[in-house]
Amino acid sequence: DQIFPWLLSLPDCPRILFVGCDWYTKDYPAIFASREFCTIEIDPAKARFGSARHAVDSLENLSKHFAAEYFDVIVHTGVFGWGINSREMTEQTFEQCHRCLKPGGLLVFGWDDVPQYRSFPVIEECQALKRFVPIEFPPMGKHQVLTADNELRHTFNFYCKRDR
Repeated sequence: DQIFPWLLSLPDCPRILFVGCDWYTKDYPAIFASREFCTIEIDPAKARFGSARHAVDSLENLSKHFAAEYFDVIVHTGVFGWGINSREMTEQTFEQCHRCLKPGGLLVFGWDDVPQYRSFPVIEECQALKRFVPIEFPPMGKHQVLTADNELRHTFNFYCKRDR
């Protein structure tokens, strides 16, 4: 409710990647119709919930589908612990995000802060994630936002890719 309006309010973010698709993402292309909205999802059956510019692949292979420094925003949510499970896979996904995000670009990382979906302390220990600078999410005034204190504890962390 707050992240999408904030992203749409940013004037210098014409290219957005959303990672992971399912029934609940089917309206996202319309929401981001004023932007170049791209999606990536490993399951070909879920491609119908993605954008017109959709890649059927793992986030680990993002640079096979999009050029370096292509995106202004990458929304990486709902895949850590739900397919991207190992430390090695996680490091690779954030390396790919770093490669395909423009300097100064935004990374929105959503994850479930519960042991069964958190194979390691990703925020504290992921080396590739440390290449990004934590930033404050203006509507909440925090870098890390817990969206619901329920059985999944879905949390968002906000980052910026360092300028050169």
